[in-house]
Amino acid sequence: MQQNKPVIPFSTLLKTIMVVSSPSLLVLSLFAILGALDFSYFVYGYIGTMMVSAVFVIPFLSNISALTHYVNDLALDRRVRSPDLSFLSNVGELSGALNRLQQSWENKRQEMETVITEREILVDTLPDILIMTNDSKVIVRTNRAARNIFGQNLAHRHLRDIIPNETLMNAISAVIDDLHGQEVEFHLGEPFMKDFQAIIERFPIPSEGGISIVITLTDITQQKRIQRMRADFVANASHEIRTPLASIIGFIETLRGPAKDDAGARDEFLKVMADQAERMSKLVNDLLSLSKVEMNVNAAPISKVDLLRIIKSEKQHFEWACKQKNVSIRLKLNENLPATKGDDEELAQVVRNLIGNAIKYTNSDTEVIVTAKLTSSLPDDPSFRNLSRAIFFSIQDHGEGISKEHIPRLTERFYRVDTARTRKVGGTGLGLAIVKHVLNRHHGVLTIESEVGHGSTFGVYLPLYEDLVPQLIEKKDAPEMPQ
Repeated sequence: MQQNKPVIPFSTLLKTIMVVSSPSLLVLSLFAILGALDFSYFVYGYIGTMMVSAVFVIPFLSNISALTHYVNDLALDRRVRSPDLSFLSNVGELSGALNRLQQSWENKRQEMETVITEREILVDTLPDILIMTNDSKVIVRTNRAARNIFGQNLAHRHLRDIIPNETLMNAISAVIDDLHGQEVEFHLGEPFMKDFQAIIERFPIPSEGGISIVITLTDITQQKRIQRMRADFVANASHEIRTPLASIIGFIETLRGPAKDDAGARDEFLKVMADQAERMSKLVNDLLSLSKVEMNVNAAPISKVDLLRIIKSEKQHFEWACKQKNVSIRLKLNENLPATKGDDEELAQVVRNLIGNAIKYTNSDTEVIVTAKLTSSLPDDPSFRNLSRAIFFSIQDHGEGISKEHIPRLTERFYRVDTARTRKVGGTGLGLAIVKHVLNRHHGVLTIESEVGHGSTFGVYLPLYEDLVPQLIEKKDAPEMPQ
């Protein structure tokens, strides 16, 4: 960067020349007083002395002025070149010292810029939301996580406009008043629908930017959902077990008392008790199955599984149930279906639960259609983004169908569209939850399509066994293999 040549004020120049020439003035004045020097020579001598002094003073002052401007520019953090101190450089290594000063200053500035950049990046890459405000609760600074949730233009806006929650506002006011940190939990409604844990601290040092409060928000929506699910699960499981247990206890008390000698009542009660005991047994078995799957959810199975063999084997187990409702099972299977990677028993449980549900809820005198094929029409799921084909297995019934508002919740534990009907057909409310957890472990996907009055179709997508991955290089839009 080019530097402007410094301008020396005339008054400064004159004063400096007079100071430098003052010894000569004293000598000339002494000679004039003693009569050794005529007054005219005194004047000419002093003028000559001032001119000679000016020859040395002007470059000196010019260098001093350049040095002053240079130091001021450094103090203002400007990028400037070292000044040309041709006169002062004759005295010591001033020019070299200035160059070393500038280099040192530049190095320090680069180090500070690097530190500031690293801190900016660190703050922006924090997974938690970070919001800094002043004492008026006006936002001064945020990180990327905050901007992703609450919008990009947050600076200079009041925090209440961004997060309208009184619990958080009161906690911040308490920190401002008594300087002690606070930790609170709060819920945000529409459009966020999230739960947050907020840690509010006073900024430890004075800030030129006006930062006085630091708020860290952690999204605990998932934790809260899991807590609610656990609480609901315990309540539902207790209710499901308590109901048949209460029936059995009631029948036992009746058989011991009023119906002790009533053979007909005894036979009828024992039949009901057996049904209730079987219901509890199914519930306990499903709970154990669900617990087992959840324990192994992070351990992906590695065995080679023949899904066709499982389907054909499970179909035979439902012959009696089909006769009871006059329902038939029609298989539409691709006999060349490749193997999948998984756990044989868990995938058998998926097939068993889906076929069993279809038979329970389909109308009498209809058929349940079971399809298995290789497909290139894959679901929009991360597990299938790098695949071109997958195994598709579906079960279609001809029952009453399911309303759209119920479909997203069908895989929740104990969720029932029609509680009375589910209990009547012997359902525990855990079958689809087990299916979902098994498929999560197998990196599979469950799809549900249903229309009220036209039945339902439950589809399962499973990746192919890894030995067959080279066959997946065909185009994604290739036609499906014939059934």
